[in-house]
Amino acid sequence: MFSTDKNRTETLTAGLVIIGGGGAGLSAALTAAEKGCKDIVVLEKRDRPGGTSALAGGLFACGSPVQERRGINADGDYLFKRAMEWAHWTQVDPKILRAFINKSGDTIRWLEDKGLEFDLVQLYPEQTAPVQHNPKGHGARLIQVLAGQCRDMGVKLLLNTGVKKILRGEEGNIAGVLATGDGEEMEIKTGAVIIATGGFCGNHELLRKYFPPSYEGMTLSGLPLTGDGIRLAAEAGAAIEDFATVVKEGPRYDLYTWPLMALEREPATIWVNKKGERFTDESTGYHVFESVNAILRQPEQVCYTLLDTRIRDFCEKNGFMLGRRGSGVPGLQKVLQAEAEKDKVKIAGSWEEIAGWIGADPGVLKDTIAEYNDYCKQGYDGAFTKEPEYLLPLESPPYHAIKGMAVLLDTIGGIRINQRMEVLDNQNEPVPGLYAAGVVTSGWESEVYCSELSASAFGFAVNSGRIAGENALAALTC
Repeated sequence: MFSTDKNRTETLTAGLVIIGGGGAGLSAALTAAEKGCKDIVVLEKRDRPGGTSALAGGLFACGSPVQERRGINADGDYLFKRAMEWAHWTQVDPKILRAFINKSGDTIRWLEDKGLEFDLVQLYPEQTAPVQHNPKGHGARLIQVLAGQCRDMGVKLLLNTGVKKILRGEEGNIAGVLATGDGEEMEIKTGAVIIATGGFCGNHELLRKYFPPSYEGMTLSGLPLTGDGIRLAAEAGAAIEDFATVVKEGPRYDLYTWPLMALEREPATIWVNKKGERFTDESTGYHVFESVNAILRQPEQVCYTLLDTRIRDFCEKNGFMLGRRGSGVPGLQKVLQAEAEKDKVKIAGSWEEIAGWIGADPGVLKDTIAEYNDYCKQGYDGAFTKEPEYLLPLESPPYHAIKGMAVLLDTIGGIRINQRMEVLDNQNEPVPGLYAAGVVTSGWESEVYCSELSASAFGFAVNSGRIAGENALAALTC
């Protein structure tokens, strides 16, 4: 499609242009194609489609066929209220959140019709209903299906193609985009553009703007996307919000190793900082999007999970969360030993040795353990009121220490939209023909990622993509 003359800009025409080929962009393209739109072009900056969605685990949904088949009542009204309470009615536009929730069950049906199968996952024991739908094959499989069906429907997916500018006509309507690929430039004329470029974990200027200074100590688990969509939208006249959400979790042993990621969040363990001091109720590990905030307040933003042999053996035999999840973890001791040989875990016969590995004062750590063990024997946590069922004294050597960290998963926010995924200007009026979907948008998540709507980032990407694809048709001549 590119001109062979590098000094010339080729001019093309499309029914719809989508910037970004991840979960949001592909969902938007396929939705529009299914509704009859022709000449859809998806521009993807990277060398493959998928973006962060290809790394994702599951999608939030309520009222889905999967839940209905299992007799699970995931009430959308209740979940909407809980999510708004979680946000304290700040930073969240209830109309956007409602549109997302209302669409979510049908989106699972839409995906099942395309051959995807889902497992339901309960994020934490007290969760009202399991709402996280993990596609078999995870996000990578979902992207593969969407991309394949887009191609089958005639959608043009251009890889290694970035966008320099969104063009507007004399009357303010969207007129096209200026794109580049392989060093060549082209103008694509269109009446509607959907921005679906993902987050900005790789843009340190934006990270400093929105999240000073906490992000600097976190390890990046997602993709280093640069937030191009925010710049493009702003230059096209969009309103850019002055807040965003950093999606983070912790403690996390490393980026990928299981089962240690689960063990370090086991509520019967205790967490200490570099000084050897306990700093939270460890059952907050159920909500890793909240517990990470306690870790970020500690020296060097580091957490050490401590346990003894009794807790290790219990988890190996019965599973995590004191046997509530799974039927045991065979080989857990061998995993710990293997990681200890890499100096990533410490196994020792005394707390003095553990303190030396952490770099803490041995006296401080021993006092911490002694105080905690007293709480366990009393059946009451006088420091942080952890539930008595999780109060198990650490008395059976050898003892174990697992180093945990705060991990940066993604960002949410930037472009102001309404419930139709129309991009708004600074007067809260839609920019004619401009839409946005996925985590590049604001208005549906508050400061702390909502555990009640677990897997909402991936879920919002696909659902908002569908909504944007449907509503963009009003501005199109396909």
